[in-house]
Amino acid sequence: MKTLIQALRDGDIVFGATVTEHLRPSVVKAFVNAGFDFLFIENEHGSFDMSHLSNFVLHARDNGTTVVAKIPHLERAETARLLEMGVMGLQLPRTESREDVATLHDFIKFPPVGSRASATGYGNTMYGKVPDKRAWYDQANEETFVVAHIETRAGAEHIEQILDSGGADVCFVGPSDLSLSYGMPGRYQDSEFRAIVQRIFDAAAERNIPRGYMGLDREDVQRWIDQGVQLFECVSELDLIRLGAMKFMDELRDLK
Repeated sequence: MKTLIQALRDGDIVFGATVTEHLRPSVVKAFVNAGFDFLFIENEHGSFDMSHLSNFVLHARDNGTTVVAKIPHLERAETARLLEMGVMGLQLPRTESREDVATLHDFIKFPPVGSRASATGYGNTMYGKVPDKRAWYDQANEETFVVAHIETRAGAEHIEQILDSGGADVCFVGPSDLSLSYGMPGRYQDSEFRAIVQRIFDAAAERNIPRGYMGLDREDVQRWIDQGVQLFECVSELDLIRLGAMKFMDELRDLK
């Protein structure tokens, strides 16, 4: 079975479900049964109990699903905790410099590639013993990856140096904050905003770096697929609760 990063390098298109609050096994099963390719943990704005998050990541792995998580702080211990839970992709909000990416890349890779500390026997090894640590370190280096999250004017303006760092495995554009940074909040369809996003993606394409975007709706996803975008972070469990509740009540409102 291909890893998520290998699927991207092979040119596959992948869709991820977002988890913002409810760290329940039922959420994992619902998204896996729906056919999502990975789970994305909104670990910047969401408030999670770390032990519950660890259980959730393990359950996702038990169901053959890769977890990508935002890392709220570019800090070694914070990175290590997520990796030891079994998170495979670390997404750095507000990536704005070459140094940001190089630092995170160093944190998630074992020597000689980076400086990640050895800590096996957790969720990262499914709580099993590792008979050949060198082989496992090399495998982990192949499977873990950095998502450079471009969502500010500074990130957009420094995109070439960010991607030339050699540490960015995926270039992801966050349209909400990026549009806010440019003074056009929520105007994702404006030609001016699309041109900014396209320039970021063109820089990634020139360097053969997979691109990612929010999965807003079918039409928008199709448009970005046509532009070569492969990874989409889509609807959250809270979105689905809201949409389902509204749809149900819309159907009943005329009965009052």
